[in-house]
Amino acid sequence: MGEFKRYSGVLVKHKNKVLLCKRSKEETLPGQWSIPSGKIESGEIPLEAALREFKEETDIQLPKKLDLIGLINKYKQDGKTKRGLIFVYYLESKKELIPDLENAQDGFEHSECGYFSLENLPLNKNNTQLEKIIKKVLK
Repeated sequence: MGEFKRYSGVLVKHKNKVLLCKRSKEETLPGQWSIPSGKIESGEIPLEAALREFKEETDIQLPKKLDLIGLINKYKQDGKTKRGLIFVYYLESKKELIPDLENAQDGFEHSECGYFSLENLPLNKNNTQLEKIIKKVLK
């Protein structure tokens, strides 16, 4: 049966666009666009993990208070058995936060990042739960 894993990430909105990053070829889910996120470490609460992962992947320190706006279930290949859960936090930023992948501790996990409007979301078919959260934020 495998271990149930918990992940946490942050969805940043600036004006009417959201920040997404494309996974590097060497990483899990290569070439897929998503929010900066990662595994919750032992002893961490989901918000701490979201802030840590965002900083490690973008070199941007976020405010310590974010809103939890969604939970995404991760399933095994059978599409029925849950194998994990992603906590999605939200920040509406007055300024455009630009990730510095070259100087970020784990910036190598992404090949590029950008801001996207509702009309040009580069999401993948298996990100339907995240897409629903993003569409709700952008409407």
